[in-house]
Amino acid sequence: MTKSIKMVFFLFIVATSIKVWPNVSQPGVWNAGGTLYTMLYPSDSLTFKKVQMKEERIYVQLYKGYAVVKGTYFLQNTTQETLNFKMGYPLNGIYSGGGWHLNQVKIDLLSKFKIRSNDVWIHIIEQQNEDYGKINSLNENWKVWQMNFLPKESKILNVYFIVNTNYGTVVNGYNSKRTNAFIYLLESGNVWKNPIDLGRFYIQLMDGLTTKNVHGISKNFEFKFNHENRIFYGTKSNFIPTTSDNLVITYFKNINQFDYDKKVEEAEELFTTIDQMSELPLNSLSYEEILTNDPYHVDNTFLGYIPFVLTSFITYAPFVIISIAMVIFIWGFIKWKKILVTNKEL
Repeated sequence: MTKSIKMVFFLFIVATSIKVWPNVSQPGVWNAGGTLYTMLYPSDSLTFKKVQMKEERIYVQLYKGYAVVKGTYFLQNTTQETLNFKMGYPLNGIYSGGGWHLNQVKIDLLSKFKIRSNDVWIHIIEQQNEDYGKINSLNENWKVWQMNFLPKESKILNVYFIVNTNYGTVVNGYNSKRTNAFIYLLESGNVWKNPIDLGRFYIQLMDGLTTKNVHGISKNFEFKFNHENRIFYGTKSNFIPTTSDNLVITYFKNINQFDYDKKVEEAEELFTTIDQMSELPLNSLSYEEILTNDPYHVDNTFLGYIPFVLTSFITYAPFVIISIAMVIFIWGFIKWKKILVTNKEL
């Protein structure tokens, strides 16, 4: 009987050592405002490896509940060919990337998008297209514009838009928190001829925000901080964008009944403000080292453990019940045998 008991416990240990449930709470930042501006239209994808992004300068002004973005891109046709192609992005959809840490950007929150090439505003149209790469379009319409490059020609593109950051959620294990979240998905820039020579990133705190309101910011940009203008400054050089290059910022808190549409109505004033910021002598400002936290960090809470406990109970309860039943059965069987032996001796 002793061998039977050992076998029961062996089977129990083997069964409980197997992970039998999937990851039901993938860590990362969900429903963030931000950009997945790929400058890529699927039908012309072969053309893009012929254009190199020599430099990009990204200006971000963070407000309570939203962010204003200006991107300046220095592009060069690296071939002797004349290139004619479309650029575009979906009007409504979701871009998910980031490897182990999910970075999910809602595309429909990218508002008042406009673009100019060499100081000439470009006409944007809506056109049907399909999903592309990690972009899951929720309809078939994309914003599309035409680009033309002469052989070896260089151009400067400037884009402007506003995004809603108010409904972000950070998840880590079974714990989560609601926060303002902004993501600049650098990984979407790998459609260009590699590498990107230089990236400069400027993030200004607006609306009374301070560094105490910033919960976390990506560390692989070596951000420094200018206290007078409340500007973070970081760089990347000679890089091929991957998921590890994404810029993630979590800050402030969710605002109840936030009126994003009202903020969008002020677009032209907001774009003027970010133009003024981009015209500052940013490279000559004095920046200091600053300690920043992990944007994916979430404090452990008692409530965060409840799903784990429930999942564990549901998973392991059948094994525990069966094992207990078998132990009781074996114990009863042994006792019964002993009683039979005792009765025979009497």
